[in-house]
Amino acid sequence: MKLLYIYDELPKTYQKYMLFLVDSLKKKINVKTLSYSKEDADYSIESYGFKDFILRLLYKLKLSRFSSLDVKIMSKFDLVHLQHSFLFAKLIPLFKDYKNKTKVIITLRGGDTYVKPWIDKRWQDFYKNYGDKVDAFITVSNHQKEYLQRWGVSKNKIHVIPISFGVKSIAEPKYPNKGIVKIISAFRMCWEKNIEGNLRTVKILKEKGINVQYDIFGNGSDLGQVYYLVDKYGLEKEVNCYGKIENTIFKQKLKLYDFYLQLSHSESFGGSVIEAQSQGIPCIVSNSGGLPEAIIHGKTGYCINTYNVDSAANYIKELFQDSKKYHLFSKNAIEYVNENFTTTTEVEKLVGLYKRLIIKKKCQ
Repeated sequence: MKLLYIYDELPKTYQKYMLFLVDSLKKKINVKTLSYSKEDADYSIESYGFKDFILRLLYKLKLSRFSSLDVKIMSKFDLVHLQHSFLFAKLIPLFKDYKNKTKVIITLRGGDTYVKPWIDKRWQDFYKNYGDKVDAFITVSNHQKEYLQRWGVSKNKIHVIPISFGVKSIAEPKYPNKGIVKIISAFRMCWEKNIEGNLRTVKILKEKGINVQYDIFGNGSDLGQVYYLVDKYGLEKEVNCYGKIENTIFKQKLKLYDFYLQLSHSESFGGSVIEAQSQGIPCIVSNSGGLPEAIIHGKTGYCINTYNVDSAANYIKELFQDSKKYHLFSKNAIEYVNENFTTTTEVEKLVGLYKRLIIKKKCQ
């Protein structure tokens, strides 16, 4: 089995879990990487400028069946797995090649399912015209799988494989901090994350007389909203806003906090939610998208309606003030993610899918 992973650029240090996943897969199967930028991938298309030009010229002269160098490389593999889904146009020549036998898998991000098809005709057309040519779409939650079907993708083409947080956690269950509730969030600063809902939750806790500290990590187009609302709600002493953080450092910091907060309007799953639970941190999340699948309501955290910030604040206050119950939630959280979201589990599911596609290929 020869597998090619395709990226726009290779994952960086803040995406370390993706690097670890590829390394783990390489222990099971033959995996190569292709990147469209100058990087240390097995195939770096940008570095093949002249070769790619010659191949495109030969294709126009009808002296080659391959329209570009990347397509020629893809055709040498049994399986091609597109990791950065916005590169979907790169696959279209492969679909049009009647001699092609390569199986194609695409991992979809939340925006590829919930947002982009509403406003971008290219995504609509791709799902409509080429959805049946893709051998497998991977979503990270059952909710995302159901939502994807409204764009015309067949249910039997969609496979749910949640992202993983790493190796099995050896964290010990924890008790809450004394004297101050420490809350953390980490996400892209955009409308989907419901920044205002998170800050209103902190505001309510403050109004209840709770000593609270809220630290936010990340950046994005709506970063200014954080500063504006912090000023509007008078939370300058309670809220600290930091930039993007490397994944390893983020995991180290998690154990210092009492709660992870994410009241998103739209979310395919929530990788940071399972990372927080791996450190024994109860999570307060909204019921949007796949977030309810990332926790066990009433056991590892609480799931609320997106706008129900009063409930979010009450759950935080109640659990913080009951150290025995908090400790149980912490224990449950570690056990839950260890049983369902380790890299070993994700690799097993991926390899299982790849093997089924190879068997299907041999039967055709």
